[in-house]
Amino acid sequence: MEGKKDPKIRKTTQEEVSQEKVNEDIKEKKDYLIIGKILKPFGIYGEIKVLPITDDIRRFENLPFLFIKRYGKFVKLEIEKSRIADRNVLIKLKGKKDRNSVENLRGLCIYIDRDNAIKIDGDSYYYYDIWKCRVKTSQGEEIGVVEDIHNTGSCDVYSVRLKDTGKQVYIPAISDVVKKIDIKSKEIEIEIIEGLF
Repeated sequence: MEGKKDPKIRKTTQEEVSQEKVNEDIKEKKDYLIIGKILKPFGIYGEIKVLPITDDIRRFENLPFLFIKRYGKFVKLEIEKSRIADRNVLIKLKGKKDRNSVENLRGLCIYIDRDNAIKIDGDSYYYYDIWKCRVKTSQGEEIGVVEDIHNTGSCDVYSVRLKDTGKQVYIPAISDVVKKIDIKSKEIEIEIIEGLF
């Protein structure tokens, strides 16, 4: 997440957070991050209306290209122009001349390659990096796996499915609780404080 950071809060950038439960797409290719979803064609000249899934909607203003996933492969599409319309983005793709030419894009997710993703600082993490991490206590006991991430405004909250009971619990991503995040090992170490579960 861009902007001023609170060193006591561990944040997860929403650059690739899908509001439409597209975890299956994310897990297949970690080198591509979801930044939006195509809602429908817009107008008659080949524009598409996009739901942005990113911390900064302005990142679409100078975006030269995007990727979509077709038949298991990522396809690069060049952008002719884009503009922000309220909470959505209108994008005109090169070579798309009319509404019919973009109708088959309806409902697809928009990706960007990791090299062109918004840069994040050391206290921020991409959604994919946190998703499916094993959660362990400071004593080394594995308690569950991160199934989802919710942004509450003040901090991220990790939705964790407990290993023993199957119960879903919510862990705030604050420094009092989250002690260590090891992306390479896909492990999160937490301190269980009073009232956490």
